[in-house]
Amino acid sequence: MKVFFVSGVDTDVGKTFVAHHLVEKLQSRSIKAIAIKPIETGIAFNASDRLIHLKSAQKILPNLRLEDINLYSFESPCAPYVADLQGMICLDNLYKQIEGFRGKVDVLIIEGAGGLFVPIYKDFFMVSLAMELQERFESMSLIVCDDKLGMINRFLSAKFILDSLKLRFIFFINIRDQQNFEKINLPFMRHFDFETQFDSLIEKML
Repeated sequence: MKVFFVSGVDTDVGKTFVAHHLVEKLQSRSIKAIAIKPIETGIAFNASDRLIHLKSAQKILPNLRLEDINLYSFESPCAPYVADLQGMICLDNLYKQIEGFRGKVDVLIIEGAGGLFVPIYKDFFMVSLAMELQERFESMSLIVCDDKLGMINRFLSAKFILDSLKLRFIFFINIRDQQNFEKINLPFMRHFDFETQFDSLIEKML
């Protein structure tokens, strides 16, 4: 089982969009792939992320329940550390959950919450989880970057962090405005390795 952790250079950059479409593409190749969203906040305003992943996952494992792919959910749209008022989050449960999918799926995509430095605990962040997943499951991180003004700074900041921590990663640029991206970002970004096409990204994953 190959494990991938999807995080982003910031919130609202398209992590769910990327994770979902990767699953759809992989399933279309007869690869048993599912995505899970272990921690989700802001469900009082939008609970669609985990439901999108559940619907796709049930194509492979029809008996999956929502709690099988979403261990912890919180109403407030904020960092897990802030939302988890009762101290419910236990990452050992997540690691057991991942192990439970071994032998059942070929590819497991784990979507994080927010960006790399969103805190899960006081001194443990999404990037800390990426490191732990790489250590335990030999995972690779898929880092989603937006195409808005300022993305070069967000891209380079994330790349510096990931390189410093010796994480294995692939960058995916979620292009929502192709013309604008080519005008303000591509002249610099063409010097770096990144993907904008799902098929090319899948080839690197596999």
